[in-house]
Amino acid sequence: MLIAGGAFRDLQFRLFFGGVFFAVQAIWIQRVTLGWLAWERTGSASVVGVVAGLSLAPTIVAGPLFGVLADRVNIKRAAMVTNGLMAALLAILALGAAEVGAAGLALAALGIGAISAAHHPIRMSLGPRLVAADLVQHVVAVTALNFNLARLTAPVFAGWIIATLGGGVALWIAAACYVPMLVVLPILHPRDLPVRAQASFLADLAEGVRFALSQPLIRRALLITLVFATVARGALEVLPVLADGGFARGAAGLGFLTAAAGGGALIAALFKAVGFGAAGARIPVLVWISAFAGQGAVMAMGLAPSWPLALAATALTGMASTWCGVSLQAAIQSDLPDAYRGRVMSLWIVVGIGTVALGALAIGTLADLLGIAPALTWMGLGGTVAMSLVALGVRRREKRPMSGGKISGGETR
Repeated sequence: MLIAGGAFRDLQFRLFFGGVFFAVQAIWIQRVTLGWLAWERTGSASVVGVVAGLSLAPTIVAGPLFGVLADRVNIKRAAMVTNGLMAALLAILALGAAEVGAAGLALAALGIGAISAAHHPIRMSLGPRLVAADLVQHVVAVTALNFNLARLTAPVFAGWIIATLGGGVALWIAAACYVPMLVVLPILHPRDLPVRAQASFLADLAEGVRFALSQPLIRRALLITLVFATVARGALEVLPVLADGGFARGAAGLGFLTAAAGGGALIAALFKAVGFGAAGARIPVLVWISAFAGQGAVMAMGLAPSWPLALAATALTGMASTWCGVSLQAAIQSDLPDAYRGRVMSLWIVVGIGTVALGALAIGTLADLLGIAPALTWMGLGGTVAMSLVALGVRRREKRPMSGGKISGGETR
């Protein structure tokens, strides 16, 4: 499926994509800026890990609750609220960027995390509801391409802005990047959810969890994502420590290191956007290969003896992360009923984004104790062991029904 075709034939999706294009630039600019300010003000890998963790941790606790809301509320109005709040918070942080210390950065990161916990299930529900069901995989692929194109370009831009004009200016630019989305949202008309009996909030939450856990494909996708995100994506959250603490490259080096991850991710996203590796509602072998390659890449980041090799290892981590993330999300979303989309994808976000906070905190703490290189090496090794256990468990469950039952969906063939 061509990048220019598919979902882009729909005017609504083109407008949505235009707004999202700028909004994801803001995500990467603020991530790089917060991480750098934490390192610049404290020189502590643990603080960098804490700031990264706080920007992600609320998703673990509140993500499923906001998933229920995404299946209940007017999705367009909810998107207006989350985009507007994020722009306002970044503008406030930009005003005090010159004086803010570790505590202020931690508080800002927590606020960003709380808004993001609501924003992610809303964003992931809105896009698929703008197009026909057979175009959902294309929506997932091209929005991932957009996200990773921003990961490639925005960090370099942010690093240059920080180095020349300061972190405050970078935060102002991030806030301004939410404006196009706020302009586009009133024009959109997402598909209405099917009418159903209104249950209590907790009953809806429990129903969404039961539905997700009853589907073998979703269970397996969540397990793979849990291990991969904790280690590989956690490593990508502490790049300020590797860039400056490991190689003394400063803010510009952080921009290039983050862009290396974005370059690898962009390659994977491009392949997915043109339809390579599209497998429908199942988990293909390439996902398992990428999952193990990502753990090895994290070890390589720690063991790299030179800057070019560190860039290459980081690029491989970004590539594997995107291939796994897009493939697993597309597998889940392909046959997912609209009525469950917000709740199920909020669970995916918990393990795909929320657990990154745990990984970032663990790597940051280990880096203060052992150094960034041993921290990455040991985390990559632990991730490899954990992924092996998941693969063995899945293999065992697949063999079980063959004695007389039918193999459930989501098998790896």
